[in-house]
Amino acid sequence: MGISGRADMPWLAQAAARVRRRVADLEPHDWSDQACRIRQEALDVDLWERRRRGRPVRLWSAQLVVRTAGLDADDARFRLACLAHPYHRIGDVPRLYATAGPTEWPVPDEYGAITDEEAAEAASLRRMYPAALAERRRRAVETGHVTGTGHAAEGATPVGGGGAGANVDGVDPDGVDPAARLHAADHAAALEMAGRGVRRTVAPGLIPSGLRCWQAWQRVLFLAGPGDARDRAEELAATVVDARGAVAASVASVQEEEGRRDPVDGRMVHPAYDVGPFGVEALWDDFDTDPRPPGDPDVLSAVLLRAAAYTRQEYGIGTARSGIHMNANLCNAPKITYPR
Repeated sequence: MGISGRADMPWLAQAAARVRRRVADLEPHDWSDQACRIRQEALDVDLWERRRRGRPVRLWSAQLVVRTAGLDADDARFRLACLAHPYHRIGDVPRLYATAGPTEWPVPDEYGAITDEEAAEAASLRRMYPAALAERRRRAVETGHVTGTGHAAEGATPVGGGGAGANVDGVDPDGVDPAARLHAADHAAALEMAGRGVRRTVAPGLIPSGLRCWQAWQRVLFLAGPGDARDRAEELAATVVDARGAVAASVASVQEEEGRRDPVDGRMVHPAYDVGPFGVEALWDDFDTDPRPPGDPDVLSAVLLRAAAYTRQEYGIGTARSGIHMNANLCNAPKITYPR
């Protein structure tokens, strides 16, 4: 990935040097919790600096706003936290993003009114919700296969394989909630269409009763040169798609995550301390995986197609029963699993 905006960061070198001095000041046989934390911080900083190799690359965070329709908060949470989330160039790395919400949207003013723009967007979101999925989920709730706190009943999981012996009215024999699988299949198709540069036309139909709109905030971490941060944030937002395959997230803000001072002693905190060893590896792997600049169409297409393949694999989609098949050649990059 390219770098623009050369900048000297003497404070970063000072933060690294201070961590090393703290390790040198430890007694050889001091294995207290504090000493262990200092040693771990030093290891994380050394790893960061080895991967940085003197390049003026900084840690950034982007705040994304995403909206969807859902029958309730749990339904919307699954769609926003498990499906419509950002994908890095190396794939799905939950360690590098977090979701807050969802909250019901739009919020009426003091007179109970919303704007025309909000009303139009809410209507569009409702039209994109698959009515068949709403009916299946209601049926599962009525039969007790879906709890009031999530998609899957106790002992079941929305993630897994299977498919051939699925029971569409309950939980699959392998413990997968069919409603979650159907949502995932629909989203995987949208990701693939986005990766191929096409859009699905949502046919007008009956909007399920009780369908509401929801909004969530997603915070995603990434590395970029000072001049590339906004473009990199827009690239990550473009991996969050709606049912049509169009971009569903907007970038609310981008801010630098370096230069924080410790609230106790006022020392400059190295960014490696905040993200931890697995975060350091994931961030630099993501930055170094492709030298092309942020927003490159071919890079974004590859990310979206791999995301579609990953979603199908994660939810056991791709059998003749589901009717969705993926060209294996579209996902030939090695998969690296990072601890979550």
